[in-house]
Amino acid sequence: FRFLQMPLFTKQEHELTSHFDKWIYFLKNLEDLDSIPAILNEPVFNKAFRAAEIANLSYQQHTTYEQNLLDYMGLKAAMANAKDEGRKIGLIEGEAIGEVKGQAALLKRLLTKKFGPLSPASICKLDTATVEQLETWSEAILDCDSIEQLLR
Repeated sequence: FRFLQMPLFTKQEHELTSHFDKWIYFLKNLEDLDSIPAILNEPVFNKAFRAAEIANLSYQQHTTYEQNLLDYMGLKAAMANAKDEGRKIGLIEGEAIGEVKGQAALLKRLLTKKFGPLSPASICKLDTATVEQLETWSEAILDCDSIEQLLR
């Protein structure tokens, strides 16, 4: 433990050498500080200075501050929730698109193996098909004699 008599601490800003000195200077002179001195410009002192400013607010100012803080936290939570929802929707849409592209690619490979190279019109039709169309064509591929018959 260190016993400290605040009135006996007389160091000025330029004499502060340790973190302990800085804290004692901060605590002793906080009431007279309008802004943070350069020597105390560290995150821990910035945070302490902000806490002291909040503690020094009038009742009305403090009530307004707390209401604004609650509004901010609510808005921040709503934004985070909206981001999460957007991510979920994006994943679902991405999976659906990937599934369609995968089905189309598989059907193209099967058609190429069965009928040979595909025409640009057939490729275009496969690339723009819906999931339902791709499934219907996939089920009917073994029963068709030509690509044209399948893609009608």
